[in-house]
Formats: sequence, C-alpha cells, structure tokens
Amino acid sequence: MKLFKGKPVEPTRRQRYEREQGSAANYSYYNRRSQTSDNTGRDTAREALRKAARKHGSFWLQRFGLLFLLVAAVACLISSASLSPHAKIIALKGADGAALLQDPSVYQAAADKLLDGSILNRTKITVNTDHLAQALAKQFPELGGATVTLPLLAHRPIVYLQPVQPVLIMSTPNGSFVIDSTGKALLPSTSLIAAQRDALPAVIDQSGFKVEANKLVLPSSTVAFVQVVLTQLKAHSFTAASLTLPAASQELDVKLADQPFFVKFNLADAASARTQAGTFIAAFGRLQQQGISPGQYIDVRLVGRAYYK
Repeated sequence: MKLFKGKPVEPTRRQRYEREQGSAANYSYYNRRSQTSDNTGRDTAREALRKAARKHGSFWLQRFGLLFLLVAAVACLISSASLSPHAKIIALKGADGAALLQDPSVYQAAADKLLDGSILNRTKITVNTDHLAQALAKQFPELGGATVTLPLLAHRPIVYLQPVQPVLIMSTPNGSFVIDSTGKALLPSTSLIAAQRDALPAVIDQSGFKVEANKLVLPSSTVAFVQVVLTQLKAHSFTAASLTLPAASQELDVKLADQPFFVKFNLADAASARTQAGTFIAAFGRLQQQGISPGQYIDVRLVGRAYYK
C-alpha cells in the first residue's frame, strides 16, 4: 500500500497566537519557579543571620541593662546609708518648760565633733547612736537626757536634748554655778544664757566649800527650802534682794528689797519652810501696825515665834 503524505495544514492565526501565549506562559512559570527556588536558600540564610544578630544584641542589651540597674541600686543604697558629720539639734521642753541652758551652737559643735571623731559614724549601719547620746550627756551635766536618731532618707543625724530645770545660782569663792533641784552644780553661770541667768535667784555661800560642775553641792532639802520661802514671799509682794548661807550654820538669811533688815530662817527644819515664812509675814504686819521698823533682822528660826532687832 502506498501511503501519501498530505500537504501540512498551515495553522491559522488564532492557533499561532494561542501557541505563542502558551509557550510564554510556560516559560514565565518555569522562570518564576527557578528564581524562587534559587533565592529561597539565600533568603533563609539572611533571615537567620538577622535573627541571630537581633538575639545577640538583645542578649547584651539585657546584660548591660541589668548591670546598670545593679550599679544604680548599689549607689542609692550607699547614698541613703551615708551620714553627715553635721547633726541637727532639737531641744525638748518638759513639763517644767525648761529650755537649753547654753546657746544651741555649743551643743551643735559638740555633736559635730563626736560625729567627726570616728569613721564608723559616717554610715547608718556602723554608727553607735547610744554611745553618742551618752557622750553628750556626760559632757553636759545640764542635760537631763540625750537621744540620737537616724533619718530614713536624709543624712543628718537628729539629736534630741532634754535640759534640766535650773533652780538657783550659787556664788562661791571659786565662782558661780547653776544649781538644779537636786543640789547638783550643772555648769558655771557664765555659760548660762543671759536671760535665764537674770531670772534665777542668787545664793551667796559663805562656807568656803569648793564647787565643781556635775557634783552635789547642796542638800536637795536646802534647795527646796529656798524655793518655798521665795514663793511665799513673792505671793505677799516681798522681793528678795539677796540670799546668804552663813558659814558653819543651818541658816538662810534673806535680805528684802526696800527694807533695812534681813530675815533669818532655820534650814535644819526643812519641813517648816512655809510656816516660818508665814510667821515672818504675820510679824512684819504687826510691827507695821505698831509703827516699829526693825533695823537689823527679824528672826523666825523658832517655829511660831519671831524676834527682831
């Protein structure tokens, strides 16, 4: 059998267009696939490197941040625990209304010197507040007590001072001293604030006894006797110009202002101070009614009796 090949049929324009479009689409598909396939590995590697770099930077950032916070915390702790060598003085007033007997700057200087005397006093952890308070109380007998406290955030220690109530000033051959209610010499009267010194009664001691600060120089009963007598005289408008303790006797001589005489009181009978003062007031009233003016003294040392000269 003889085969005959027919003349090939020419494709139409539409067929040629579709064939071209199909080849282009296939080529574009394979081209995109090839590029994607070729770039995927490199993109993945770059992304891994970027993540590693970010993780590495974040690691050191966290470490430096923690280190900074730790340093800041230590610095704050050291700052809050440090103490200034300059104390803050606060005077406390008791029920008797006592005020500081010396200028506050005197106590300020003493407290600062104690704080500056040891390196242990530079921090709140090592400072011994009880030792500081005891040292101040020992240095100043006129203080009834001292307390040192530490502020929570501030740096200046706070020193609370409780002064003793002064009662009188006793003049002796070796100087004048401030006396409290127990009969103890607190400090020289020259150290006392002028306003308080002028307000205290002065007693002249003729016994020749040598007085020292922070020592008992008078019985407390004698101090109480003087206070009672002065209170009774003031209540009846008498003003004591001077008070004297004669040598070798249990006697108190009170010189009255605007009067030529003085009054003799018996210190040995301390419980009768009010009675003796009352005896003098009554006797003086009777003498005035009779027109008698004693020129030297009125003696009330015997309870219930008065003698004059």
